[in-house]
Amino acid sequence: MAINTTEDANRYYQIVNDLVDKYIVDNKIMPSKLKNYLKPGGERFNRFLERNKLKDIKGSEIILKDVIDDRASMESDGVFTFESFKLYESNEFKIHSMKQCLYKGIDKSNIEMEKVLADYFDTNLGSIDVVDTDKHIFEIEEWEGEKRKVVIYSGEELMVIKFNILEFVYSELSKQKVQITDSIEIDLDSLVDYDLFISKSELRFNNDMIIKLIEEILGEFSYQGDVSDFFIWISN
Repeated sequence: MAINTTEDANRYYQIVNDLVDKYIVDNKIMPSKLKNYLKPGGERFNRFLERNKLKDIKGSEIILKDVIDDRASMESDGVFTFESFKLYESNEFKIHSMKQCLYKGIDKSNIEMEKVLADYFDTNLGSIDVVDTDKHIFEIEEWEGEKRKVVIYSGEELMVIKFNILEFVYSELSKQKVQITDSIEIDLDSLVDYDLFISKSELRFNNDMIIKLIEEILGEFSYQGDVSDFFIWISN
């Protein structure tokens, strides 16, 4: 199906606007950070279109990208209602712990993950149970009858978790104060530039570090390996 008229375009822009606003509120994501969670052309971007029955609408991906860009511009220009501003500045939109980094903006697990696990552990789908779809925890019964819990994330979700971790680290760093003398201290918030921090940290926080951090956050899981751009941790 194609968007052929101005009326069609306006209607679909309104639909996508409403869907993006709901996504922002439901996932507590700042508009300027949307591209980190819905990267144009990425799997999560495409899944958003598919989930909302827009995948078969020719031009829908352009509309979604336009709306995401528009939300970022609105935040940059301060074009928000007072109610929206208060909402975005509330604690709900902030990351308060490393554990939260594993879940913020991450979609529920899906059947593709179950298939990847079945192939990786050489078992069938009937031997895989969903324990927690929000946290991507599955239980697998291996051929010997032993049951193990596993956690799985896609490569794109790994990048979302990385972004969440950088956001959390920046937030914690910005809260720090440096005591210069007994009576003088400096807030780092005014000295640490956000964009510079993110660009410098992206190289330091490489895949190996993110994988290790996820292992430590999970606590009772060890990294098992990756397959087909999926990363797997297994219970100890």
